[in-house]
Amino acid sequence: MRQHHSVFKRGKQTRLPKTEDEKASPLHVDNVRPMNVGLLRGRMNETTRARFDETWRRTFDVAKLRPSSSRRVSRLQAKHAEELEMNGIAQRASGPGRSVNVPFTVVEEKEGALRQRFILWTHEANDAIEADGYEAQVPLKHVSTYLDAVHAECGSTRDLRCGFYGVEVPRGARDAFRFQDDAGDWWELTRLPMGHTCAPELMHTLTSTIAGHPDFVKTAHAVPAAVTVHTWVDNVRYAGSRKDVLEASRKVDELAARSKVTWKDADTRTASTRYEFIGVDWDHQSGKVGISARLSKKLARDLVEVRKGAMSASGLETLGGRLLHASAIVGVFVGEFYFALKFLRRLTNALNRGEKAVDQTVRLSGSVQRLLDGWVRAVLEKRRMPVAARVPSLTVFVDASLEGWGGVLVDVATNAIEVLGSRWSRKEKGLHINELEALAFELCVSAVPDKYAGGTVTVVVDNTTVQGVARKGACLRSQTLNDAVVNGLTRLRHMNISLSVRWVKSAGNPADLPSRVPLSAISDKNMADMALAVRQFLTGDMGLVV
Repeated sequence: MRQHHSVFKRGKQTRLPKTEDEKASPLHVDNVRPMNVGLLRGRMNETTRARFDETWRRTFDVAKLRPSSSRRVSRLQAKHAEELEMNGIAQRASGPGRSVNVPFTVVEEKEGALRQRFILWTHEANDAIEADGYEAQVPLKHVSTYLDAVHAECGSTRDLRCGFYGVEVPRGARDAFRFQDDAGDWWELTRLPMGHTCAPELMHTLTSTIAGHPDFVKTAHAVPAAVTVHTWVDNVRYAGSRKDVLEASRKVDELAARSKVTWKDADTRTASTRYEFIGVDWDHQSGKVGISARLSKKLARDLVEVRKGAMSASGLETLGGRLLHASAIVGVFVGEFYFALKFLRRLTNALNRGEKAVDQTVRLSGSVQRLLDGWVRAVLEKRRMPVAARVPSLTVFVDASLEGWGGVLVDVATNAIEVLGSRWSRKEKGLHINELEALAFELCVSAVPDKYAGGTVTVVVDNTTVQGVARKGACLRSQTLNDAVVNGLTRLRHMNISLSVRWVKSAGNPADLPSRVPLSAISDKNMADMALAVRQFLTGDMGLVV
């Protein structure tokens, strides 16, 4: 199987089962009803429906696939195939189908117990679809962008039970989802499997439609504007006033019943001020967020392994993903652990090049061990963080040229503008432009007056590298760039300022001029032009929120 290992993308550890796991851990399966996809499709807006239809066609239009005589060694036990059949997820087949598929299970931990998850790797279909130009559109944002919702009065969550199994495979396409068990019998899936390249997008779109997300459905079917709705593949969360959240929850449950959607029993059925969602512990009463109890337990176990001085390569990769996720929740700047990140990036690169196996034991040097230990402890000790209410107070435009740096500070309440800037030293002029942009970020953020403490600062840049580093909190390509951005972020953290970062085209960045000419050379006309550029950005939404 082709895998792309990345510490920035992976947060859950799974592995192929060992013999003892196969005997002791159950298969994660449930007899859920197939949802009424036609009813849900009718609620989608025009853009969503067109994209959904195209993705559905790519998934189930299997006429171009050609029967293959090649066979792969199956890892699926016959008893698991029979369990799939008993739950309506698979049925017996006469022989090979249109493509070669590889069935297997992976072991994962759920609520303290091991279980096996069934995967059907439809590798031939996946290769054909990706060769045709398909790229998944699953708009999952950085966890930090979801945290504002803690200031709502309450929230309510929903989670689809065995969500992928709620999507029925059309009868004419089932022979493209065939596989063989270890007894030599042939089977075909009747429900959408994990392992198909289009499955996550289909699931996310259907879940967002069920939830009434305004980006996905017609206006008449969207939740009220006063309710914030977040979807994460097959999970839903509403946030808002108790009245509005209860009404949105009632409507989604009514739609779920009509469209034959099955929720998990453990969902937050009523409006609640304390619950967990996407690894975050939400406390609406205090306005604080923290890492969930499950994530805390996993990190505590990881800390024990780190202190032993050795971990598996996959375990370290997963630890990195967990630390990045947890750090974003509780406000730990990952750039402070630059060399630990560097070590994890080298590890994932080695995995991608095939130089290390996922189950290979990696010995930790004393310095790496101390860094990882300190990072885990920093996250676990912080535990909870207040989220600043997003009341805009200051917008800071930042730019750099090879000559100098410039900044334009705009008070949101008064529209007062302050222009900053200076020339680079001879040493600084030898830096890469991205490093200069990062230094400009640090200098402009450091100039934010103390009166904005506790408020919100929106930094606007025209450099996507700095934009990305400010969002992630770290850069592994350049320590100079990393340190400059982390210094700026640390300054804002000490002022209890909530940061958002936006992008603007270089031609529309008012900070461009002071980065190129001395402040003394800026005329009244130049000031008027910069003020116009500021107004155009603030009123015309020329930038992109990250």
